[in-house]
Amino acid sequence: MTRDDDLIRALMLALEQANSYVNDNLVVEGYTRDQVAYHLGLIVRAGYAEGPQPRYSSSGSDPTIPLSVVVNRLSPAGHDFIAALRDDTVWAKVKERLAKVGGTASLDIIGQVGASITKQMLGLS
Repeated sequence: MTRDDDLIRALMLALEQANSYVNDNLVVEGYTRDQVAYHLGLIVRAGYAEGPQPRYSSSGSDPTIPLSVVVNRLSPAGHDFIAALRDDTVWAKVKERLAKVGGTASLDIIGQVGASITKQMLGLS
């Protein structure tokens, strides 16, 4: 499955607002349960959220899609990531810049681009 940065952002925003744990049954309009589970797994494995490591199937079903993902809370790095990308204008500018280099980059780079754009908008660079 290809990573969808819009879904990563949507999930991070949902995790930030959650009052309790979030799991792979979270409904995100326009996305399947498998897409949500895959991307929540990426978020946990990247260290942007805390929770048990996602469980994957060793036989039968698609081994790239977690059977179960539970997220307890955002990590400090996750809060920083979504703080840099929360604003819709900033996100649009990040996507514009990413389009110039093939449309995506690592999550760390995406967060850094968002922080850079925010600094520019605040007159700090």
